[in-house]
Amino acid sequence: CNIGQFYECLNMAALWKLPILFVVENNKWAIGMDHNRATSDPEIWRKAAAFGMAGEEVDGMDVLAVRGAAQRAIERARAGEGPTLLECLTYRFRGHSLADPDELRAEAEKEFWAQRDPIKRLAAHLIEQKLASAEELKAIDKEIDAEVADCVEFALAAPEPKPEELTRYIWAED
Repeated sequence: CNIGQFYECLNMAALWKLPILFVVENNKWAIGMDHNRATSDPEIWRKAAAFGMAGEEVDGMDVLAVRGAAQRAIERARAGEGPTLLECLTYRFRGHSLADPDELRAEAEKEFWAQRDPIKRLAAHLIEQKLASAEELKAIDKEIDAEVADCVEFALAAPEPKPEELTRYIWAED
């Protein structure tokens, strides 16, 4: 969020009162740089005020809190109140990419955030509220694992695209 395009988008959306929800997943790290060392104001949601738009910070590790914040923003958009900047405070459990060996983050930091895993927290909530059983959630996990495995198998078995496909869907075609 420290690049000009981010601010240009916020400005245009506010200027035109677009019914849009900007969601920033603030995982505390900008590739290998601690977010707090890379920005003059680490609270990204506050940047909305410069454009006269609503901004809100939410616990991005809480699925239901994110849902509630999104619903409020959608209501504002539908009421003609323009855009909202939603900052979801979350965490990245792995390195940024395959090239990131994830050596910069302390183990204690990783362990703290692992205890707040949003999927595990939602599962516990669903079970506690008797909205789903542990067995039902395990069955869903198995379905997901099977679907992902099928997709990987399909992708690996697919033929390589032809070189002429490289520019397809980039320019208007006759």
